[in-house]
Amino acid sequence: MRKTSLRFFFFLLGFIFNPFLFGDAGGISKDIVLDFTGDIMSHTENLIAPDYKTAYRDIANLLQKDDLSFANLEFVIDETTPILGYPRFNVHREYVEAAIDSGLDVFSLANNHIYDLGISGVFQTIRAVAKIRDKYERKVFFSGIRGNPLENFKPVLIRVKGIRLGFVAVTQFLNRLEESPYVFVADYRRKKDRERLLEYVRKWSGRFDIFILSYHGGVEYSVKPDKRKVSFFHRLIKEGVDIVYSHHPHVIQRFELVPRDGATKLILYSTGNLISGMVGKSAEAHTSDSAIFRVYCRVKGSGNCCVIRVRPILITNFRDSNGIIVIKRYGEVLSDKSLDSEYYHKRYLVLKRVLTGKGE
Repeated sequence: MRKTSLRFFFFLLGFIFNPFLFGDAGGISKDIVLDFTGDIMSHTENLIAPDYKTAYRDIANLLQKDDLSFANLEFVIDETTPILGYPRFNVHREYVEAAIDSGLDVFSLANNHIYDLGISGVFQTIRAVAKIRDKYERKVFFSGIRGNPLENFKPVLIRVKGIRLGFVAVTQFLNRLEESPYVFVADYRRKKDRERLLEYVRKWSGRFDIFILSYHGGVEYSVKPDKRKVSFFHRLIKEGVDIVYSHHPHVIQRFELVPRDGATKLILYSTGNLISGMVGKSAEAHTSDSAIFRVYCRVKGSGNCCVIRVRPILITNFRDSNGIIVIKRYGEVLSDKSLDSEYYHKRYLVLKRVLTGKGE
């Protein structure tokens, strides 16, 4: 009888103080590391590589050491059409699979080039993505397009390390003037679109531990975000987004840590290019240079995400000895005595100034 009473007593204590039953009663927190990269382009210079994984060779070990890696796929994936470079981009599955094999996991499909081949290109991309997900047992994630215009654009739910992460991708515009119900489009310059997206954020923000919104938009080749974009991204944070992850300018812009409700949120105004054929020829050609933004987050309790630290890992694109465009970390480039150290050092300093908001 006494043993039964003791068992009941300890069971009752465990029930009362169990943090999994009563939220954050024990102050339990979970940490997660996220890498945010820029646009994956498919210029002719990239498509002629004999092995697409060559481009990522020197950063794969970095991308494979995080919990999730993000990128924007700036093309259609239509295997019924030949691969195409600029101005209408199209690839086949192996081009995307090379990025996945190198460590990238989460992809935005909402951008101005996703409609380069019209509705059929969007549908073919959906089919290709389904095959990719099946191959990788659904451990890769895509957002930004849909096959049924009657279905809502729902954030993708990603579970990692016991954390519920919501991810949704949006683009400012499409290259074609026609509107498409198959791509998530919201132009921050139009009041109606702004209010619609803010309402969408309010609806979904409380349902995840971390809510990430990918936004493809802004002024191309500008190293400073325009004022309307800055203002709108702050509104997104205020309404419940934890990390605004933006791209499209093809150059990096500064990032900003934003306080909200006792925690710190993050705006990445532009992550530039991860890989492209836009290799610059001078220190002012910012399209060659970018960063992998390593973001350390802590989730304490349900839906309480705080960005602890942001570590920009500076990278550049250049042609290797075989003429193939590859991604290199700047630390390795600056220590390579076979390269023009003065030229790359100048670009490195320009890149650091841009990141701090002191660029051109």
